[in-house]
Amino acid sequence: MGLWWAGHAAAQDHITQRAWLEDPTGRLTWSEVAQQRGQTFEGVISLGFGEAPVWVRLQIDPKAQPAPSQVDEPLMLRIRPVYLDDIQIFDPLVGGQVGVVGDLHHPRGHFFEGLDFVVPIMRGQAPRDIWIRLSSSSTRQLVVQAVNHDALHRMTAGQQLLFSLYVSVILIFSIWGWFQWLSGREKVIAAFALKQAAALVFALGSLGYTRVFWPADWPAAWLDTTTSLSSILAVSAAIYFHILLILEFEPPPWMGYLLRLPMWLVPAKLLLIFFDHVMLALRINMVEILLTPFLFLWAVSLARVWDKQENLDKPVLARWVVVGFYSFLVLILLVASLPGLGLAKGGEIPLYLVQVHGLLTAFLILLMLQYRKHVQQVRQRDTALALERSQLQTRQERDIREEQGKLLAMLAHELKTPLATMHMRMDVDAQGSHEIRHAIRDMNAVIERCLQTAQFSDRQLQADLVPVDLVVLLQDAVSASAQPARVIMQAPDHWTVQTDQQLMHIILSNLIENACKYAEPNSPIEVKLFSATAADGVTQKICFEVSNLPGTAGWPEAAHVFEKYYRSPHARRQAGTGLGLYLVRNLVQVLGGQIHYAPDQTHVRFVVYMPL
Repeated sequence: MGLWWAGHAAAQDHITQRAWLEDPTGRLTWSEVAQQRGQTFEGVISLGFGEAPVWVRLQIDPKAQPAPSQVDEPLMLRIRPVYLDDIQIFDPLVGGQVGVVGDLHHPRGHFFEGLDFVVPIMRGQAPRDIWIRLSSSSTRQLVVQAVNHDALHRMTAGQQLLFSLYVSVILIFSIWGWFQWLSGREKVIAAFALKQAAALVFALGSLGYTRVFWPADWPAAWLDTTTSLSSILAVSAAIYFHILLILEFEPPPWMGYLLRLPMWLVPAKLLLIFFDHVMLALRINMVEILLTPFLFLWAVSLARVWDKQENLDKPVLARWVVVGFYSFLVLILLVASLPGLGLAKGGEIPLYLVQVHGLLTAFLILLMLQYRKHVQQVRQRDTALALERSQLQTRQERDIREEQGKLLAMLAHELKTPLATMHMRMDVDAQGSHEIRHAIRDMNAVIERCLQTAQFSDRQLQADLVPVDLVVLLQDAVSASAQPARVIMQAPDHWTVQTDQQLMHIILSNLIENACKYAEPNSPIEVKLFSATAADGVTQKICFEVSNLPGTAGWPEAAHVFEKYYRSPHARRQAGTGLGLYLVRNLVQVLGGQIHYAPDQTHVRFVVYMPL
């Protein structure tokens, strides 16, 4: 549509020849310039940034197009873009200046208050040259047409429709972005919404809408400053969005620092405008438009997120999609910025390529973000289904454990009753009674440890802290052991602390029983109870130490000694479940203590530290 509009306008143009001349001194008058011919050009003049004014010679042929119904109707000189600062028109038919337009001149009171600069000139009867003097702090790009009044009306009507559609779409994208950010609070979405809002403000200025609605009592200089600021903010907001988007693809750390460098130019550009160095600020802005797309393409080419093995960590967009998008960005901004910097010739379309870039990239980014959101929702649904399956499996496992616990409790009850009967009715003097009683005791111990372990696995054990005399409790545990005569106890006369009596008794009984079972036959078992100072040098702790000489089972393996069901190969000759030390470690943790396997050169030693 833009190409048709440019071609349609060119078909109705009364300008037959164009030339330009730069004025390095800035002092040439119209009469002096009229004596020179200048360099010819076609379409748009693109001279980049510069302090020197530019004189443009236009040859006007009133008969180049069909004459209107009113022969004396003036021609309309249509000048774009509308962010140029000062444009003066000189016509020999009136002997001097016929009009002045530009950002530095208030838009109210012009002959034609539209989206373009429009200056009427006399039609005349024969071809003649008119001159335009251009000076601007922005890039010196200029396109001029001389058309009939009715042709201008058709052109501006189509232009207004096209521009209004563009502004509406940018506004919709910005609103969409803000609503998406409110629903998800994603930083990259907020940056997209900010980018579109800045692009909207820049579009209103660069396409002429700000001029149309500029209040009559506001200075014209503010209009020029507003347009320059909107250009800088639009470019910086776009760069900031792309930085956040690219960082999601995990470029190398050094590239992350390099990507953030353009943002340091934002305060520098604002300070330049504040100190009236507008041209330098806008030139830096245009260089950013040229170079940052190459930086973005380099960054996504080096990104490492696609190399991850886990699917959940990979981005929703394929590498070729992202690289292709930034390759397109490089191409379109290269075409837009080179004429703006005066490094290449360009037609009328490149004047609006920055806006075209904003629109097309907004469409592409919208599709990218929508697809990204879709994939994220699919992943969330998959995660929710996996969580639901996990919860169902957990419930099933819990039900199975409960059934196993009930079965174990039933079996324990059914086994302990006949074992108790056998123990009571057995003749002490009968042959083998001692061995039978020992076997019954081992079986009871196995049943008790299985029950205690089941309770701990179901998180049914909770500490009930009451005052307990540890010495009395230790004496009871020694008396209840299989071989109390072997135990040598070193402890104070009394020591009362707050602890769980039952859990502490289980801990002491299991440690003493384990030592009696695996120590060298008839060797002493040493049990010590004393206080110890913690590593901080202040806190006091209770310390239990159980040590014995290693028996036929040998030394325990330090890496596995507290594992559930673990028993060393030589220990399998003894009755047991491999649950004793596992249960002790977990009960000690319930009471807030620690247990360590700390052997010395001669003895197997287990040390328990409990809070005092």
